[in-house]
Amino acid sequence: MALGSGQDQAADMRLGWPLALVLLPLILAGLALAWLPFMPNSLGLIGADYSVWLPNLLAGFFWHVQNGWFSVPWFNPAQCGGIPVQADPQGEFFSLPQFLTFFIPPLRALQVSFFAFAAAGYLGCFWLARGRFLLSMPAAVLAAVLFVFNSFYAARMVVGHVTFSPFMLVPASACCLIGRGRGLSGWVFRCCGFALLLGAMLEGGMLVLILPAYLSLLIVLALHTLVTGRFSITPLLRLAAGTALGLVICAGKLAAVLSLMAHVPRDAYPLPGYANPALAFWFCVRALFVGPADAMRTQLQNGIIQFERHEFEYSIGPAALVLMLCAGTMALRQRPLPRQGQLAGLTVLLVLLAMPVALNTHGAAWTAFLKMLPVIRNSSSLLRWFAAPMLPAVLGAGLALDWLVAARLVRPWPITAAATTATLAALLLADRTPYGPAESGIYDPRPIEASWHTVAATRAVPPVTEIAVLRDKDGRVDRGSTTRQDGMAVGQSQLFCYDPLFGYGLENFPQGALHPGPVFEQRDGQLNIKNPACYVFPGANDCRPGDAFAVGAIDQAARFVSYRPFEWRKPVWAVAADWAGIVGWPMIVLALCGGLLHRRLTRSGT
Repeated sequence: MALGSGQDQAADMRLGWPLALVLLPLILAGLALAWLPFMPNSLGLIGADYSVWLPNLLAGFFWHVQNGWFSVPWFNPAQCGGIPVQADPQGEFFSLPQFLTFFIPPLRALQVSFFAFAAAGYLGCFWLARGRFLLSMPAAVLAAVLFVFNSFYAARMVVGHVTFSPFMLVPASACCLIGRGRGLSGWVFRCCGFALLLGAMLEGGMLVLILPAYLSLLIVLALHTLVTGRFSITPLLRLAAGTALGLVICAGKLAAVLSLMAHVPRDAYPLPGYANPALAFWFCVRALFVGPADAMRTQLQNGIIQFERHEFEYSIGPAALVLMLCAGTMALRQRPLPRQGQLAGLTVLLVLLAMPVALNTHGAAWTAFLKMLPVIRNSSSLLRWFAAPMLPAVLGAGLALDWLVAARLVRPWPITAAATTATLAALLLADRTPYGPAESGIYDPRPIEASWHTVAATRAVPPVTEIAVLRDKDGRVDRGSTTRQDGMAVGQSQLFCYDPLFGYGLENFPQGALHPGPVFEQRDGQLNIKNPACYVFPGANDCRPGDAFAVGAIDQAARFVSYRPFEWRKPVWAVAADWAGIVGWPMIVLALCGGLLHRRLTRSGT
């Protein structure tokens, strides 16, 4: 199928946006019908992992109340006696959910954020399909609908993986890379746009998913090369320039993350996988077009973690597969001769698509090699790489629809309507009991919500006064309750908190002398509260990871437990990274203003 260009298509594109916007409320209503009953569920409970993120959002709100708009919470006293925030790869203070909690309760903020990112995914995918791949209106709507209905995003939001939500910005990021720019101003807008979207992902806590997101972008670029038959280095140059600028504006956070991970490694988990590539490929296809099956969990090898249903949710529905199979059958019958650019694109596309399969195939030597790679070695599984083919697959479905329409085999809008209905029906008919009150939807958000309302009304933040543990009815310490971190609402810091940074069972948590009791209790010259700066920059602060505040620093500890800044030091290179980020934001603003001026002068002919 040939992709056209010109003013007629630009005008057609503008005419397409009103319809896409009109359809958006209907699409979000379908999403709400499928997933909103689990946020919260019939018992007023939400996903178990919100027991981590809801208290974290409340802590961010406490910090905002105490310090205003222009102060960054590097640390949180409310969990494990003090933990890093900004240095945590999943630290989400600069995220939409956290920003919304400054105005509305956390649960409502999460619901609004859920629909906001869904809308961004829908509009970004429509823009990519219509404006970059030049698909017809029905095909572009189909691709956007399939993407917004993907079960990866919704299931993760239901169980409580808040920091995965920026993945819905990947389509808009791809738009910044593909297509002809309008001279210098076009380059500026696209590179700055990509940098800002990357910044939203990194600062929003999506660092653990950033490599699969980049793989998805590369697959989309290869698909575009295959479709157009023209290879261009320009998208890769934009990717490099946008990435460099995005890393600059996030340099302060990234420097802290790297330092933290060097001192608190998380590389002890073995990487699970399937016995052979064929099995991994089958489960990838099954996850992408049908949905989870018990065998996907039980046939994993080399794993020590019991993975739950949401780890296998990546489905965009069966309609996409049907369309692509039909179009593929037609293409094989016609036997078209691919052009050189298409051959290169096809080769690269197949290699990139094989990566999630390869990463999830287990072999002793292969797995040992993966455990040596940066970032990957800190993972507990690589199943999340199956998210990378979702966006290319929905674009493939749109391309397939246009191919079939061009052959006069189908009518576009009925197919789009049928595929949308089938995808939504598949969601509604799927077994979603794992997200209900009996399994993952077991966390009660009401204590955190009540604390938010109290502090919002009084502006009085409860300081952390004691290190606490939760006990069961028999008096035994309960390390697994989803309510153990809610003690922050009454001034407690949970000794055995749940923070993936220290391992799912706190395997890497340096408890030291930390114990239940008042935070200002003195033993051996130390207080009963951690100095979290020692986790991130121990050398600069003359301490070791896990050290407590010294008795002589009680005034600084008092500020920390009251959600206020305290004195700590950074190495020179970390300070330089902070300044790089500070300078980077004005650079983007100036670049965008310069781009606008250049475009105006160019249009006026001056």
